[in-house]
Amino acid sequence: MAQKNFYDVLGVKKDASTDDIRKAFRKLAVKYHPDRGGDEQKFKEVSEAYETLSDEKKRREYDQMLQFGGIPGAGFGGNGGYTTYTTNVGGDWSDVFNNIRNGDGAFGGGFDFSSIFGGMGAQQARRPQRGGDLTLSIDLTFDEAFKGTTREVSFMVPSSGERQSLTVKVPAGAYDGMKLRYRNHGEHGANGGPRGDLVITTNVADHPLFKRDGADVRMDLPMSVWELALGASTYVPTPDGRTVLLKVPAGTQDGKTFRFREMGAPNVKRKGSRGAMLVTVRAKVPTRLTQKEREALTALRDADERDYRKDVEQYMNTKA
Repeated sequence: MAQKNFYDVLGVKKDASTDDIRKAFRKLAVKYHPDRGGDEQKFKEVSEAYETLSDEKKRREYDQMLQFGGIPGAGFGGNGGYTTYTTNVGGDWSDVFNNIRNGDGAFGGGFDFSSIFGGMGAQQARRPQRGGDLTLSIDLTFDEAFKGTTREVSFMVPSSGERQSLTVKVPAGAYDGMKLRYRNHGEHGANGGPRGDLVITTNVADHPLFKRDGADVRMDLPMSVWELALGASTYVPTPDGRTVLLKVPAGTQDGKTFRFREMGAPNVKRKGSRGAMLVTVRAKVPTRLTQKEREALTALRDADERDYRKDVEQYMNTKA
């Protein structure tokens, strides 16, 4: 049976784009994350594969190893999680791949990189290199994102296997898909280089009434056809728990939107400002009528001489 390489681990093709690799990793990370009851060993394998393939330089050197006929990173056991393969430059594939994973270049450490690639590789391998970024996501309710909250999270650093904890501060007005970046909380750097970052994505749940549109908050308000025709005043809730009075003028049409300024979510991109609350009226037509209601509406219809469809009728073929 053929050994698995890192492309197999993530379930992507060797010509997969960086975005495809990222999407595959996120899906598998959620599935195998230990904090969600997943398989910690599987999670580590997926993280190691992503840590290499998401880095352009590491991925290029890894692909070179595959072309040499070995499959570094296969097996995930034994020598620190890597199957041993003999190289033609003295050493084995586990040494070579550990160099790739640590950012030292494919033939760093005990190998003479210059004897193979012309002298520049070894010099580059000794330079300090920044560690890769780590990613995770947190789930928030609509209210938590609107008002702001904190979350205690834990994550594992793939290269060392160490588990770290962090208090995440979610700002008021956070939105679905927002990125929170924590500097120097990512993968360890190589040769004295700095750590990467931890990037946290927010997943905000839907609200049964309110919908976010950037910092604005939208809602639909059902009203009867006679309220729209005659005009009405009614109270509506706001996303921060208050109520405000909405005055609907007589003759308001279905779909009309009313704006309440500064009653939306805090604007995380413009501190000190808020979005608006946008209320759209929706006409609700009764599905059942009493005999008295039917008679009254019939009388109103028969007495109404307005031509509501004149703009449509001009396009009709009267000979049809």
